[in-house]
Amino acid sequence: MVVYCYEYYFCGSNNYIFNNNYSNSNNNNNNKKDTTEDEDAPPAEEVPVDIKHLIPVGVSYKMGFESHDNEGRLITVDFPQFSLTNLYVPNSGQKLERLDYRTEKWDKDLLAFMQQHEKTRGVPVMWLGDLNVAHTNLEVWNDGAKHLAKQAGVTQQERDSFQAQLDSGYVDAFRKLHPQAKGWYSYWSQRAGNREPNKGLRLDYFICSPSLFDQSKDVVVRDSYMLHDIIGSDHCPVVLELEIKK
Repeated sequence: MVVYCYEYYFCGSNNYIFNNNYSNSNNNNNNKKDTTEDEDAPPAEEVPVDIKHLIPVGVSYKMGFESHDNEGRLITVDFPQFSLTNLYVPNSGQKLERLDYRTEKWDKDLLAFMQQHEKTRGVPVMWLGDLNVAHTNLEVWNDGAKHLAKQAGVTQQERDSFQAQLDSGYVDAFRKLHPQAKGWYSYWSQRAGNREPNKGLRLDYFICSPSLFDQSKDVVVRDSYMLHDIIGSDHCPVVLELEIKK
């Protein structure tokens, strides 16, 4: 069974395991998943769907820190085999007035919350959403521009804070699976008209427990990508494909 996790949506599942025989190559002019099938590939293996794996066993709306919870930025949904936290990380502000709050308090408390939740439930966790950081130079269309050092989401302080979360053991799903991919963004300034020329930033992520990439486990990440063709916002949906084996 393959489950599609969309940023802001948990969309259910298809009743088959499909072949990952599409191309992951991309460039600035072709930022969508190539789903052209290999004519020689074997047919997809149909498997029964056990819906119990997709019925939440718990939902919560707080991190446990009043200063954060008052802003209503987090929803955690517990499924039998994993937990998923959808959140909106505070923007540091045009004048970086919330930079210290975001990096010294929010980011650290979020990491502590996810670690404790994983320990308490004994299942892998993931957090997703607009994390308001372009982690590396690959996540920025205009890498090297002088103003980036003082732009919210691209400051070294924010990047270092995000890296600290990864250094604790968690995994950026898209970048793990596509380490050299360029031109894959999830946000474009509407005011500047940056979507058509693909002048964007990758600000939206799935951050996962490392066990979700262990092929011997019952829940495994198969892919992650952006749906650039879906418009209606200055962000596009980001997708995580999970295989649930039983």
